Amino acid sequence: MSGGNRATIIAAAVMLCVLLQTSISSAATFPAGGANGWGFNMNGWPNGQTFKVGDVIEFKYMAGMHNVVKVSKAGFDACDGTGGQVFSSGDDKVTLVQGTQYFICTIGPHCSNGVKAAVTAN
Repeated sequence: MSGGNRATIIAAAVMLCVLLQTSISSAATFPAGGANGWGFNMNGWPNGQTFKVGDVIEFKYMAGMHNVVKVSKAGFDACDGTGGQVFSSGDDKVTLVQGTQYFICTIGPHCSNGVKAAVTAN
């Protein structure tokens, strides 16, 4: 392999590493519910926000007072957490994947009282 080809390959590898690092480091963390947090005062959160694949939603709440259950669209619509992925630490971080993810609180009537969010990542 000539020196020119080797230099081209090395330059391409460095550029690929830079692009991958830029993609990874551009992920952001968003508090669920915005300034109000995960609870009854979410006021339409996340309406109007844009999320990317790899962004993180951080659910902060008082453990035992709320929980977070990642559910299907049907579970979201019905406020039914059956079969969903349950988080209950009070500081749960969920990395977004492509598409819409649905989250509800299954404690008491919290979900039907608005403690729920649908988040779409592109």
